Amino acid sequence: METTQHHREVISATTFRVSGGRRLADDVNVAYILPSDKDEVKRLKLNHDLWSLYKSDMHDQLKKGIRVLDVGCGPGWWTLDMAALYPNSQFIGIDMADVFVTKDLPSNVTFKQMNAGTGLDFEDASFDFVFQRFLVMGLSVDQYSSSVAEIKRVLKPEGAIEILELINDYSNPSPAFARIGLWSRSIFLSSVLENAGFHNIKDVNYDVPIGPWGGEPGEMFLAIQRLALPAVKVMVTELTNATTEEYDKTVKQAFEEANTHQVSTRFRLIYASK
Repeated sequence: METTQHHREVISATTFRVSGGRRLADDVNVAYILPSDKDEVKRLKLNHDLWSLYKSDMHDQLKKGIRVLDVGCGPGWWTLDMAALYPNSQFIGIDMADVFVTKDLPSNVTFKQMNAGTGLDFEDASFDFVFQRFLVMGLSVDQYSSSVAEIKRVLKPEGAIEILELINDYSNPSPAFARIGLWSRSIFLSSVLENAGFHNIKDVNYDVPIGPWGGEPGEMFLAIQRLALPAVKVMVTELTNATTEEYDKTVKQAFEEANTHQVSTRFRLIYASK
């Protein structure tokens, strides 16, 4: 049973602070280290447009009608696009910040403010498909593992999970991108689904170009980087010895080097069944 009272308590506990002109979560239960503001929403939209909606073999079930959870949905573009494609399915998007797109909300979409790092307020075995994207910097290692365990709990038998994450592992990096990679490297534990007991695990790596050399995808991801790297500045300067001036100078150099170096970065897509 969904615990509405507990859900309200989670909402009231989420607070924010402003640092370097960016709106950041300020809560011991929230590990999300990127901003939650309008500039971050722009970056999330570009990231959404870069990727296909899903990889799992779920089309027939989605067409017939199932229950789907989008964890860390942000504004909810994935949820809304999927709901339009599959009107017989019900979609619930959750995020720790209320940045949801609610204008003309379809009847098969519900958004809830909820922190996945502290648990999922849903019944056992209540979803057929759970989707999660770009939360490796939104949860601590312990929270990430417990979140995957929670996803398994709320999935029905034979239900499917799909996770897409950025790995700050630059290929052929320019000097500036190499430095940024050392500062902001995040580790995604590829064994986390196996440890949680998922089966039929499939792991796909994507190398995405950064800059004009990569054509339209490269230009799009460079645009994402122009929003992402300034957003990460707060995290880097708070958690490393890099100064604001040093970081800004390096990022500026990286954007210039994107025109002269064939740099790419890696994403990992993992999908499996319960």
